[in-house]
Amino acid sequence: MSTSLTNVQQIEFDALVKAEYRSRGFLLRDSIRMKNNVIGASIEFRKVDQVIAVPTAYLQAVTIQDPDYTKTTATLVKYTAPTAVDEVQELTVNFDARMENALLVAQAMGRRSDQIVIDALDADPGDTIANGGTNFNYSKFTQALEFFDDNAVPLAERYVAMSASNFRSLLGDDQFVSTFYTKNDVIDRARIREYLGFNVVTIPQMTEGGLPKTGNIQTALAWHKMSTGMGIGENFRTEINYLAQNTAWLINGVFSAGAVVIDNRGVLAINCDVSV
Repeated sequence: MSTSLTNVQQIEFDALVKAEYRSRGFLLRDSIRMKNNVIGASIEFRKVDQVIAVPTAYLQAVTIQDPDYTKTTATLVKYTAPTAVDEVQELTVNFDARMENALLVAQAMGRRSDQIVIDALDADPGDTIANGGTNFNYSKFTQALEFFDDNAVPLAERYVAMSASNFRSLLGDDQFVSTFYTKNDVIDRARIREYLGFNVVTIPQMTEGGLPKTGNIQTALAWHKMSTGMGIGENFRTEINYLAQNTAWLINGVFSAGAVVIDNRGVLAINCDVSV
C-alpha cells in the first residue's frame, strides 16, 4: 500500500459562495416620492395647505385666503461602499470574487437607501402611539387607521414598516389570521400583503440601524407615500476599476441621496414592547 499518496491529496472547494443572511435593501424605495437626477446639494419639496369655503352674502366683498405654501429641504449625502480584490490572490479561489463582492456592495447600497427613509420618517412623525406594554396588535393597527382617516390621508398608498417581532405579534390576533374576520387572501405565504388599507413591509435587522429600538421598545412606522420625499443626485451604481498601484480591483458602490418628511400628518410612529 502506498502511503505517499497523502502528499498529493487534493481538497475540493465548493464554487458556490454562501453570503451571510442580510437584507438586500430597496424595500422602501417605491413607498415615498422620488426625485432623480437632482442637481445641487439639496432638494426642496413643496406643500400647500388649504382654503375653506365660507358663507358669503350677495355682492359681499370676499376675503382673500392664503393657502400657505411651505417647503421642506432634503440634504443630499454622498455614500460609498468600497472593497477590493487582489488580482493575483483571486487566482487562488475557484469563484468569481469580483462578482461576489459587487453583489455585497449592491446590497449595502440598498440597505442604506432603506435606512435613509427610516431615519427621515422617525425624525418627524405627526403623532406617536405609546407602547402601552404591548407589542404590535390589532388595537394599534386600528389606531393607525384612525390617525390617517382623521387627517384625511388618502386610502391608497399607505404603508406600515415593522420588525419581525412586531409581525409575529400580529399573527397572534384572530383579526389577522381568522377567516371569521378576513378573507383567506390577507395572508399570503406567511405575509400580510395588505390590511385595512396598509401595505405591510417587514424590516429585518440591519447593521445600518434598521427600525429604531431603545431597550425593549421597537418603533414601527406608518406613512403615506406623498408624505415623504427622497432626492437622488448620483444614482445607485456599482463600479469595478483596476488599481495598478495595488494590483487589485476596486469594487465600489456610489450614490448620493437625502430624504425628508414633507407633511408629518401622513407619518405615524408606533411604539411596541417586543419583550411581550
